[in-house]
Amino acid sequence: MYKCPNLLTEEYDVFINAGPGAAFRAPGHPQGCFALEQAIDELAVKLNMDPLTLREKIDESPARKVERQIILERTAWSKRRPAGADTGPVKRGMGVAQSVWYRFVDMNSSCEVRVSRDGSVELLSAVQDLGGGTKTILAQVVAEEFGIPPQSVGIRIGDTRYPIGPNSGGSVTAGSITPAVRNAAYQAKQQLLAAAAPSLGVAPGELAFEDGRVVVKSDSSRSLTLRQAAGKLTTDEIAVRFTRVPDYTKEKLTYGGVDFVELAVDTETGRVHVERVFGAHDCGRPINPTGVISQINGGMLQGISYALFEQRIMDAQKGYMLNANLENYKILGARETPEIEIALIENYIAQSSTDAAGIGESAGVITLAAAIGNAFYNATGVRMRKIPMTPANVLAALGTTGGELKA
Repeated sequence: MYKCPNLLTEEYDVFINAGPGAAFRAPGHPQGCFALEQAIDELAVKLNMDPLTLREKIDESPARKVERQIILERTAWSKRRPAGADTGPVKRGMGVAQSVWYRFVDMNSSCEVRVSRDGSVELLSAVQDLGGGTKTILAQVVAEEFGIPPQSVGIRIGDTRYPIGPNSGGSVTAGSITPAVRNAAYQAKQQLLAAAAPSLGVAPGELAFEDGRVVVKSDSSRSLTLRQAAGKLTTDEIAVRFTRVPDYTKEKLTYGGVDFVELAVDTETGRVHVERVFGAHDCGRPINPTGVISQINGGMLQGISYALFEQRIMDAQKGYMLNANLENYKILGARETPEIEIALIENYIAQSSTDAAGIGESAGVITLAAAIGNAFYNATGVRMRKIPMTPANVLAALGTTGGELKA
């Protein structure tokens, strides 16, 4: 995230008797962000500088620059007090953290758009929807080309008999498949306009789709319904298959967000309660903003759960997980859910016909543990270096001299 000419990165694999490692949402990033973003805040303290001001100086991302400004305008950051300013047992603090994720494109992203003589429009692709809202955005892209409601588009996905689709890892799906879908829909639309043009006595280029009708641009009173236009086809259907083309440039691009946390720390019980979260995020062109915000909400809840509650208890001799159930493996619940507000920025990067990108990884889950750690320091003057921030770990940190819990 930060421009730094003096950088050395070393990575190691550590083999332990605890079962195989597996990817979770944004694998590796929540852990790295927990360390890096707290280190940035520590640097700001040593420089006697506002943590957002420091990030403004060392972060060159135009999108995050806008997102930091949104944080300043729409949160209580300007009222943030020095670390440990509260005198009572319950201490409140604010913290921020930033995330970065990468633009991945899977070229194995194909689809087929069909327009039948009865006016029905369908999309077929082997791409799947694991809950990220893929079916919805596919319908939106096709519907926009044909000027019809998304619910009028038949979406048939998740079958290997259809054109191959991208996988659901690395936030790759939306940015890979939607350009292919739009291009296929556009070509199918042009063929339909060519079939309808003679009956309206104009060239295909003089026609457009509006509200489910094919209309003459210069005289909207002259029109056909989509079904009437499709009835002019000389075959039973139009079928256009399209595969993802490369991005327009080879520029390395990233996405991310800036998240703000307000929390309270009960120094007598060790309980940390996140009271408010505000996030500003970008993912290119958000095709379905409601779905994007829902993804970010989920990521934030997972990030809070990771930071405060989730703890794997292992048998030290045999490597078995002793609490592999939802009775003893605590996750965030309704009573721990804070007020959440999301702001989206539209970050058009002119790389594809939709400019879309995924939000799955950068959606809050990366930053929340780090933002909570920074807010904890602002509340107490003590730096947490261990998660989950359970009451036992919090009390241990608060009880150490110098205010630091050693790893």
